[in-house]
Amino acid sequence: MISFSPFMFSFLQAIILASAIMAILMVGTGQIRSNIMFYSLQTLCLALSACFCAAIEHELKHYIVALAIFFVKTIGLSTFLFWITKRIGAAKDLGLYLPLPIAMHLSVVLLVFAQILSNQLPHLNHLQPLAIGGTAGISLILTGILFMLTRRLAISQVLGFLTMENGIFLFALTQSSGMPLFIEMGIFLDVFVAVMISGLIIFKIKHSFEHIDVTLLTSLRD
Repeated sequence: MISFSPFMFSFLQAIILASAIMAILMVGTGQIRSNIMFYSLQTLCLALSACFCAAIEHELKHYIVALAIFFVKTIGLSTFLFWITKRIGAAKDLGLYLPLPIAMHLSVVLLVFAQILSNQLPHLNHLQPLAIGGTAGISLILTGILFMLTRRLAISQVLGFLTMENGIFLFALTQSSGMPLFIEMGIFLDVFVAVMISGLIIFKIKHSFEHIDVTLLTSLRD
């Protein structure tokens, strides 16, 4: 195990917390491109966290996972989502049930709730500085759900799902030293394929109905 200074542990904690903050900022804007940008920064924080965990725990698999996150999510999925957004001409997605400022403040409340909930859970990882990963992971899951519930465009539903998946990964990485490598790689592949298929479905919906507002799909008739 590599010896890390308290400053480096504090830096790691800041990166982990930054991933949750990026999700909160994502909730606070209705601009689709800004949402994707915050998601990309969120995944970059996860990749950096995996690198630090690899160095701290001397786990080669964490380096592999970090590279997978960076190339598949930070670059690959973000680029694909930007491309889909440009093709379908989706620029803005207003809150469906809550105004954006209220939704953003609610996501902050969820972060506090995640902290309270995380403190009640047993931390399987022996490294106490990584305990904040439980808070950030739960916060990402709850914020992803909130994002999906307060948005009306199909592409926003995809971003909410991806944020939830990031939360599950971060929680597993920091609280239990991660899942087996083959399981993590399988999840990455499933998520990548799911987003590709979702992008094609969104493009098809836009082509067929001239909108991607999921709330309007309930009014379809034979």
